[in-house]
Amino acid sequence: MQTIKAKRKKYEPAIYAQLLTALTQVMDGTNLLRPDRETWDIEGDWSMTGTMHFVDSAYQPLFEPFADFDCRTIKIVNYGRPAVRMTFYRKHRYWLLKDRDLPILEKKARVTEYINQLIVNSEILVQKSTQMTGTKLSEAKGQLALMNDQIKAWSIVRENVADYELAISNYQREHYYCYINYKYRTKEDDFANEQVHLLNPQRDRLGTITQVRHNIVFIDTSEIRREHPYQNKEIDGFLGRFTMQSEVGRHQLYARLRPDADSIEAFEQNVSVPDPKNEVSLVKPKKGTKPKRANSSTPLFPDWE
Repeated sequence: MQTIKAKRKKYEPAIYAQLLTALTQVMDGTNLLRPDRETWDIEGDWSMTGTMHFVDSAYQPLFEPFADFDCRTIKIVNYGRPAVRMTFYRKHRYWLLKDRDLPILEKKARVTEYINQLIVNSEILVQKSTQMTGTKLSEAKGQLALMNDQIKAWSIVRENVADYELAISNYQREHYYCYINYKYRTKEDDFANEQVHLLNPQRDRLGTITQVRHNIVFIDTSEIRREHPYQNKEIDGFLGRFTMQSEVGRHQLYARLRPDADSIEAFEQNVSVPDPKNEVSLVKPKKGTKPKRANSSTPLFPDWE
């Protein structure tokens, strides 16, 4: 299933140039943060993507005029959602057309296109070889022989295309995108995650960078710490009340001394907790219903994630 790409915004050349100049000035004039792997909650490597600009979220208002600017060379990654945790990773991007995706006529057209390209390339090489001598001439003759073999082989496929299974893909070109997955705090004071692909520098066939591209990531400097709650703030706050915590296999055991003034009902607050394996709920049963007995086969310390 192919991903539908969002349409790029179109600008008049003069307006685009004006926005790009203004955004570049703000970007270059803003102090950057130096990522600290010892104190920041950050993982992964971003060395293969464009230039990274980690910016204190306090400077976000400076970038407000460009929040919706669809710039080709500068990407504002997370305006309004400063990151409290970041993970960088690379993803292999490719497309693949299998035999069932290709009608007979398209198969013939694709093979014919390749054969014609081989013929053109071989004719060009023949002309160049008239000026060659020694090792270069020997290499050219070897390439011509390989091209002729390819032309013969693919001509057989074209003439008997129904007997062959075909596929077309750019998989082996190994084109990678660098992605960032970041956690941020929502307006409801909860946590959410977002995944965004970053801008890569533009390179020529030799790998030389021909155009630098930039990615701006806003950082919540008060929360970019090593540990964050894996669930919502309600559960984090509930478990944070316990003064004792121990690892028991693949889960944790919590305890605290109940104050004399606390009743069981006050201690066992109505907190929505996932029930993956029918654990005893913390929710008080409704009136007129009998509490269900715990399954006797349920182990004391089930192997929950």
